[in-house]
Amino acid sequence: MTGRVVIITGANSGIGFEAARLLCEGGNDVILACRNEDKGKAAVEKILSKNPNALATFMQMDLADKASIHKFVEDFHKTEKKLHVLINNAGCFLNPKETKRQFTKDNFELTMGTNHLGPFLLTNLLLPDLKKTGEENGDSRIVTVTTHLHDKSVTRRRPVVENLDIDNFFLEKENTYNSHQAYKNSKLANIMFTYELAKQLENTGVTANCLCPGFIPTTELTRSTSSAQRFYRKFVLHGLLRFTKMTRTVEQGAKALVEMATGEKLKSVNGKYYKEHQELKSSEESQNEEMQKKVWDLSARYCHLEGFEALDAPVPPPPEEPKEKSKEKSKSEEEKKEGGEEKAEEDKSEKTEEKAKDSEEKEGDKEATETAPAETEEAPKKVEEEDDLKKATPATEITPAATEVAA
Repeated sequence: MTGRVVIITGANSGIGFEAARLLCEGGNDVILACRNEDKGKAAVEKILSKNPNALATFMQMDLADKASIHKFVEDFHKTEKKLHVLINNAGCFLNPKETKRQFTKDNFELTMGTNHLGPFLLTNLLLPDLKKTGEENGDSRIVTVTTHLHDKSVTRRRPVVENLDIDNFFLEKENTYNSHQAYKNSKLANIMFTYELAKQLENTGVTANCLCPGFIPTTELTRSTSSAQRFYRKFVLHGLLRFTKMTRTVEQGAKALVEMATGEKLKSVNGKYYKEHQELKSSEESQNEEMQKKVWDLSARYCHLEGFEALDAPVPPPPEEPKEKSKEKSKSEEEKKEGGEEKAEEDKSEKTEEKAKDSEEKEGDKEATETAPAETEEAPKKVEEEDDLKKATPATEITPAATEVAA
């Protein structure tokens, strides 16, 4: 199938990028929908550097943000292009050592929000475009990338995981969250959503299928894990298993994806689960039609689809501070408290000294006041003594005779 318009999410690396490159080589108009603008543009440049005539375009979209998804669809409609194929490829797997949930901008648990609710909303917003093209040529396709790990019986050294609890969709109940459970639930939801969508798309010219591309250790799926885990998965594990049938290369996974999106023999296939190039039966849990409908309805409510009662995810509790940081904060508050107490003691001491000083000054003033009357009484007595002395000693008169004798 050539000359078709294809949107592929998460196309800046891994099988998404390789599939985009192969689709461009096949003469298709490919839109690389990526969260990171720099990486998305770099991916387009890489394709064009080897194939200057390729029709490759970058458009920004964050599947963990409903507003970003709506904007992407609006921007796509401005191009006035038809849409033939939508490939929901992007996904994430969080660090298994992280025991606290992380959230999207819409308060969805991050794994479920990115892997399922984001693609669910995107698919429904683009459904009118796909149906219109399907009516014209009878062949529009939706391919959603999932994994065999949606099956809880596939352990492969991971923790025990449980069935999806529709009343605990974001794993908010105590002691129910771990990254393996979150990933398994999100990929199970992908399959259930695909099965339910396929029923709704019968006789519309649009098909919906899901694909497990196999175990590919070298993809960027585990970008949120620790650097040591990524190194082990990408180099050590891949090196050990590359000569066995357990792993697949990025190129092998991409070819299976391109076949699902464009293969002529898969034109009328609808509502199926494929692992690589082979149709398989998905897990027993995923076959539960009642649960498929519940997942669809709940997802539609969280995504505020028309015809469904809107439902917002509960606001998550504030994140707990790391123990180290909490200790530092407590120490700082304690020091601040001690400093405040010391200052209070100093202020109290200064006030006590000021009071004592004021008291001494007041005592001095009092003594001065009591002494003043005695001095006043002695003053008139002294004046009287001087008057008596004047009376007892007559004044000496200087006469002419006396002057002559003196001469």
